[in-house]
Amino acid sequence: MKRLLFASILLALPLPASARQRSVEFRQGDALRGPVKSARVERATFSRVDGALVEGPRRLVSVSTYSPDGKGKESEGYTPDGVLRSRYVYAYDDAGNEVEVSAFDGRGKLQMKRVSRPSEGETLTYGGDGKLRERRVILRGPDGKLTETQVYDGSGALVERSVNERDDKTSVWRTYGADGSLKREDVHSLNYGGPHRTETKTYAPDGKVAARRVSEADAGVSDLRATQARGDGGPPRKTRETREYDSRRNLSKLTTFSLNAETGEYEPLAVSYYHIEYYR
Repeated sequence: MKRLLFASILLALPLPASARQRSVEFRQGDALRGPVKSARVERATFSRVDGALVEGPRRLVSVSTYSPDGKGKESEGYTPDGVLRSRYVYAYDDAGNEVEVSAFDGRGKLQMKRVSRPSEGETLTYGGDGKLRERRVILRGPDGKLTETQVYDGSGALVERSVNERDDKTSVWRTYGADGSLKREDVHSLNYGGPHRTETKTYAPDGKVAARRVSEADAGVSDLRATQARGDGGPPRKTRETREYDSRRNLSKLTTFSLNAETGEYEPLAVSYYHIEYYR
C-alpha cells in the first residue's frame, strides 16, 4: 500500500523542465522570436504641414497570435479602412520548420496552401482550387549547408535554379532560368558581428545588367541603407530604414525614410509600431 501511495505521489508531481516538451521559440521565416503570444502592428505615415513633417494617425496593419507551444500562428492583415484583407494560418514542427501554411482572403476563401517536408527538402504550393502550382526542392552539402534550390511548375517543368557558393567572407547566390541563362546574383558579406552588405544584380535576357541594388546595415541591424540604380541612367534612388528592438531582440519600431534631393537629408515616410505580448 505504501509503495502504491508513493508511486501515486510521484505521478502527481510536475515533471522537471528537461522532461517536459519545450516550446518552439525560433520559427522558420518568422520575424519574431521567443515565447510570443501576440503581435499587433500599427502604421502611420508622414505628411508635410506648414513646411514641417508631421506623423499622422496610426492604423492597424496586422494582428498575429501564437499557440502556447509556439508551433501554431495565425496572422490577419487589414486594409487602411480597417477591413480584414487576408488571413494566414501556419504550422511548425518541433525544430521550428514551417510544415504548412494556408492563405485565405478577407471572406475566408482559400487562396493558397503550402506544404513543406523538411526531412525530404521539398515544398509543395497549391492554389485555392487544390491544384499544384509549384514544387521547390532544396539540396544540402555534406556539412548540411544549403547549396542549391530548384523550382518546378505544377506540370513538373523546371522554372529556375539557384546555386550557392561561399567562403569565409562571402555567400553568393546565382539564379538561372530554365534555359541556363543567369537571371540574378546576390552577394552577401559574412561579417558576423559586424556591418552587413548585400549587392543584388538582375540581368536582362541579353545578359546585360538590368538593375543593381546595394544594401548595407550596421552591426546591430538598427540602421539600414540601400541604393538602387535607375534603369534610365538617372540618379540612383536612395532609401533608409531604422529599427528599434525590445529586450528579446524583436522589433518595436521601424521607420522608413527617403532622400530629399534638394536638401540631401533623409526624411521619414512612415513608421510602424510593434506591440508584442509574451507568454512568459
